[in-house]
Amino acid sequence: MVQVDSNTPLNIRIKFKKVGSLQYISHLDLVRTMSKIIVRSKLPLWYTEGFNPKPKMVFAAPLSIGTESLTEFCDIRLNERVSEEFVKEAINNNTTKELEVIEAYYPETKLTDMKWLSYDILIKTDSADAELAAKCVKTLMSDKVLVEKTNKNKETVTVNIREQIKSIEGSFDGENILLRCVLSAESSSFLNPEYLIKVLKREHGILSCGDLLREYYSISRIIAYKADMTEFK
Repeated sequence: MVQVDSNTPLNIRIKFKKVGSLQYISHLDLVRTMSKIIVRSKLPLWYTEGFNPKPKMVFAAPLSIGTESLTEFCDIRLNERVSEEFVKEAINNNTTKELEVIEAYYPETKLTDMKWLSYDILIKTDSADAELAAKCVKTLMSDKVLVEKTNKNKETVTVNIREQIKSIEGSFDGENILLRCVLSAESSSFLNPEYLIKVLKREHGILSCGDLLREYYSISRIIAYKADMTEFK
């Protein structure tokens, strides 16, 4: 290990997945859980000052409850440089396969360099076919994709989310509609993929029978991108 000035930021980034039953814990619960895991991992952590010191951790693009992810990122501040493999193994020895670190590295980018996120959306609905899949893509790629949101004043307003949608590809696998969506990841214009489901429910009546065994959907976050559409790291 190489000792460094504790006042000098030394961040290591972990890329991890959040899948299975852990898709149902909130972002706040994830932060609490990861904080405990990191402390148990015995890493040389840099702590905040004050009455209640805490390890410095910054997460990118909070994940909605019920969405799985293969590409979550967290920057952890250290006061000693250690090997990336040591960090990965130390954390994975204290967590589960559902919250496993895929990679650890000293980043050359900022978390704010993440501009787009891709999602796979699987929709099982009674009317699913290739024609409906094409209609879903056409609706979501039209000039106006209107949704209702609550603003800072807690007022319900109608907004056009089209500029927050980079691309959408759709297909039908013989049973389900599959959508691959690339959506804005910027904090000022982050787009929750749940809004796409709301639009499709309104425009095409999908998922309307009320039977969760017959009709349901799932969302998985797959890849993060920079502004030039190269993979974020």
